[in-house]
Amino acid sequence: MIPKDSFSRLFYHTSLLGCLLGLAATLYFLAGVSGHIGSTLLNISTASFLFLGALFFLYIFFFLLPEKSRLGTLIWFLILLVLLAEVVLGLVPPTARDELTHHLAIPRIYVKSGRIFEIPFAPYSYYPMLLDMLYTPFIKWGWDSVPKFIHGLFGFLTGLLLYAYLSRRLSSIYGLLGFLFFISTPVVLRLSNLGYVDLGLTFYSTASLLCLLRWRETATSSGWLILAGLLAGFALSTKPNSFLVFFLLTCGLVFTLSKTKQKSSVKELQCIVLFLCSALIAFSPWVVKNFIQTGNPFFPFFGSLFSGGAGGIGGGIGAAGSGFFTRREMLYGESWLQIVALPFRIFISGQDDNPQYFDGVLTPILILFLPWAFRGKWVEEKRLLFSFSLLYLLYAIFLVDMRIRYILPIVPPLVILTVYGIHNIYMRIVNPSFLFAVIVALIALNGVYLWRYFDKVSPVDYLLANESREVYLTRMLPEYPALQYINQDLPAEAKVYFLFVGRRVYYSKRDYFHDAGDNAWILLRIIQNAQSKDAIKLSLRNQGLTHLLAREDLLNRFLTNNLNSEQLRRWSSFARLHLQPLFRARGYSVYQIHG
Repeated sequence: MIPKDSFSRLFYHTSLLGCLLGLAATLYFLAGVSGHIGSTLLNISTASFLFLGALFFLYIFFFLLPEKSRLGTLIWFLILLVLLAEVVLGLVPPTARDELTHHLAIPRIYVKSGRIFEIPFAPYSYYPMLLDMLYTPFIKWGWDSVPKFIHGLFGFLTGLLLYAYLSRRLSSIYGLLGFLFFISTPVVLRLSNLGYVDLGLTFYSTASLLCLLRWRETATSSGWLILAGLLAGFALSTKPNSFLVFFLLTCGLVFTLSKTKQKSSVKELQCIVLFLCSALIAFSPWVVKNFIQTGNPFFPFFGSLFSGGAGGIGGGIGAAGSGFFTRREMLYGESWLQIVALPFRIFISGQDDNPQYFDGVLTPILILFLPWAFRGKWVEEKRLLFSFSLLYLLYAIFLVDMRIRYILPIVPPLVILTVYGIHNIYMRIVNPSFLFAVIVALIALNGVYLWRYFDKVSPVDYLLANESREVYLTRMLPEYPALQYINQDLPAEAKVYFLFVGRRVYYSKRDYFHDAGDNAWILLRIIQNAQSKDAIKLSLRNQGLTHLLAREDLLNRFLTNNLNSEQLRRWSSFARLHLQPLFRARGYSVYQIHG
């Protein structure tokens, strides 16, 4: 199956590398479930796979991608600047929310226990965690910046996929341009230096989609189809919204089979089964693990479909979208015109850390050249890429609370279409100066975003050793002084209930507990069900809790809004007699449950 031309070989080897990294993570997961996370051989072997993956990328980037032409050299140099900026940004300690709540925090629990086990109070611990398994050896060794580079590596490998595809279709200059457009997209710039998993899902979804397109060209060979299925399975093993990716990939396969000239129902069924079985091979360990633990193989989603499983949680891909327009009108005061225009607004009006504006930033370049993309050759292929992006975007808008990183799998197909559009415009205009000026201006906007983001992270003083790790974390995380107190002054056997800390628990060295969501519903039920102040204390003690860490203003507001006067008096009596204040800083307080 190994293709003959160099760009196809690059695409094949990059996709194969993704499968090998997925296999390494899956083997680590199986060993972790068996209680072998402490194995030196296991951790070194997993790290070795990642090291080889990084060497593969560096070799391709520095020895095969550089161009002799001035334009090619300029684009390659801009990509290099982005990669160097990501390395610098990745060297600071983790401070992003999902790093501290999930992608680093859960592996740290596993490392402390020496095995992978059920964590009922953290619903996201039931999610498939393929990339998190690759992070775990480095969490064990205390190198918590390395997960950022692993996540970034998957973004850079996605750039290689785009380079290989576009170079084969057009030229290596256009391949480099696609690489640059992808990694300089603001949301990718931000995620490439965070220990998240979105770039992993983007890599696997893109590789699977493009493998299906290659199989469409050579439908006599099942090799590309098997590879597409494995990659789709590893996408499923990475993040829950991959269910949507898998659904659309399967629909694309069925559509492609329906368009074949020599139709055979048996052959079509064989192709579909081969794709599904390949995906299931990669995804099955996570399905089996959740089924054993909860009776629901997809827990915490689709609980109503499995009588033995729990009902699941709200949100995510499975959330109902019937009140989408009403929600945005009520939450953000948006008009119907603004809501209808939302599919376009996400490309031009995104803002980081602002839910109304999708908590992320894309770039208008992804849609600006689309009208010209569908001319020339490979029209059917272009339509498949566009259909994947459009359907994914529409499903995501109506089925989840919209976040830019949730729709990241649409970016690579849109980059491909953008480059096609630029190519078609260039081939049909006499003077391309205006086209070049527009492209340069849009890339410059991404550069402005990177400059501002670099200033926000402000890594220079930390990297020059002008401030310590503790000083940097104190500057970036308002709850960090309270966590330092907990780590240094509370006894080793303490167990802390985190209240309105955003579940940012990674830096806690003591055992802890928190609610499944952001609000303190468990504490609220304890107070409502208690008949006395001592009953509140007894309920907390029965959970094994010895201390509380709370953001005072949010806790007080939540209890005031949700308790009646009698319940508030009961809570006040409990707090006065059984909560001893130990530490208070920057709005966060540590209490001991005593008496």
